[in-house]
Amino acid sequence: MILGHGDDGYLYNGSIKANFSSNVFYEGFPKGLKEHLSQYWDKIAHYPEANAESLQKELASWHQLKPNQILVTNGATEAFYLIAHFLQKKSATIIIPSFSEYNDACQVHDISLNFLKWSDLNKTSLFSTEAVFLGNPNNPTGLVFHKKDLHFLLKNNPNTLFIIDEAYVDFTLVDISIVNEINNFSNLFIVKSLTKTYSIPGLRLGYIISQKQNIQAIETVKMPWSVNTMAIEAGKYIVKNAANILLPIEKILADTTQFINALQEIQNIEAYPTNTNFFLCKTNKKTAPELKEYLLKEHQLLIRDASNFRGLSSKYFRVATQKPLENELLIDAIQQWTIL
Repeated sequence: MILGHGDDGYLYNGSIKANFSSNVFYEGFPKGLKEHLSQYWDKIAHYPEANAESLQKELASWHQLKPNQILVTNGATEAFYLIAHFLQKKSATIIIPSFSEYNDACQVHDISLNFLKWSDLNKTSLFSTEAVFLGNPNNPTGLVFHKKDLHFLLKNNPNTLFIIDEAYVDFTLVDISIVNEINNFSNLFIVKSLTKTYSIPGLRLGYIISQKQNIQAIETVKMPWSVNTMAIEAGKYIVKNAANILLPIEKILADTTQFINALQEIQNIEAYPTNTNFFLCKTNKKTAPELKEYLLKEHQLLIRDASNFRGLSSKYFRVATQKPLENELLIDAIQQWTIL
């Protein structure tokens, strides 16, 4: 971890009243999961499946793909490091601002990097690098890149590998997922996560979708047993019960719109539009680290200081929508800070 992460709630020993720094669904993991996992305690006395084969099959069936088109990983982060290992000593473009692990994984594997602003993406038709990393929806902005535009880039750059991070695709109503296009593009990797939608980040569970030959190449650099037994069983439970574990996305996005509107009313605070449950803000008074420190000390509220996202200054912070009463706590606390 070179650039660092934002959800550092674990540092505060449960003293946080509300955590706005994490983009994970605020209601917690699915009902029934805890009881389900309790059946598998005895399994931790044995090694897990080397490559999470049983979950791989369930995921393939869920996406109507073949098992050899999926590789289960220890969260989406392992997926980015595996892909970067596959690309070792090549070149890549990262669309910024973006999740720091794209950058970190590439640096570890000696990949030459170019950076392109999100605002310039629609103006670009050709890439000179051998790979492109794109979050869709993007983290930290919550914005989306439309499917037709991505199709154009994939077709127009057949020799460039596109790594599309769909970790937050369940948090938008815009139809942007291109999983059903995987057989049409040999230059496409899709990284998925089960931890955000289903609130299990502590279990670390993600996967890569690509064509067979790409998955086979990635498998050669993946260490065995990287996904533990409890994560495998949680994943299978989620996939089998996915039809009954649905995000109340319309309500979440309605709350997000209301949240943004309220923050925009505060003097010296800018809150930017989003397509998801999280969004960027900017303070025109002092800095985001100072605001974060104040909120922690005086109100026990945690926001994401976004100053370590490439392309953003110390004025920016990210907020993820929580329950309405918690959102009100943050609105009131920031209002108090701006008039100090």
